[in-house]
Amino acid sequence: MTGSATPATTEVLASFFKRLEGLEEIVRIVMSHSRMSALFTFRGTPEKKVLMDFSKSPAQVTVDNGVTAGTVYATIEGDIMHEIFLDWKKAGVAVGRRELLLKGPVFSFSKIIPLFDIAPVLYREHLADIGYAGFARQAGKALSKEEVMSGQGFKGDPIPLVQMSGLEKFGARVINGLAYGLGYAVGFLRYRLFKKLSLFGVLSGMSRGLEAATPPEQKTPPQG
Repeated sequence: MTGSATPATTEVLASFFKRLEGLEEIVRIVMSHSRMSALFTFRGTPEKKVLMDFSKSPAQVTVDNGVTAGTVYATIEGDIMHEIFLDWKKAGVAVGRRELLLKGPVFSFSKIIPLFDIAPVLYREHLADIGYAGFARQAGKALSKEEVMSGQGFKGDPIPLVQMSGLEKFGARVINGLAYGLGYAVGFLRYRLFKKLSLFGVLSGMSRGLEAATPPEQKTPPQG
């Protein structure tokens, strides 16, 4: 992504949150099935407001469009949230420095905080999907600023930027099928057999595995 086509960090963050709609069941597990909403304000140019409304079903993520109220509120510079989601800065440090301003019931915030644990893996994948500089896949193209902000296709599904061979497409279908089967199996075990099993523990374990497999260069902040 270069030149005027590069979306602002606030726009990239907004499009990332919009994609969480397609991961509703996983996000609900991470949030301990709390029915609540969170209004994020990402300061920058342009400023973006994102309302994550999980108080209803299906959940809805609204970008701008007059959003004003939530159960909890979080205000932060877009560039700092970008660093937090890349795990280059800890959310607790940002709170301590008053870079991340929180407002609302402490109990409700405790349901949001676990999202910061799984965000780095998902956020880096989102940056790769939209062709963000430093994260773009090889042989892929970058989405334009207009495409990123249109939100078209940001429902949790893959964004088709990379031309795959027949074998790669077949492999992707197999892996996606296995992922569905694994999700179904875990759900079956949780709700039918091992009712004390923590789905959050399972997802946390998967997140740690994905994090361990991530190349070191993608975890390191740029120098200079």
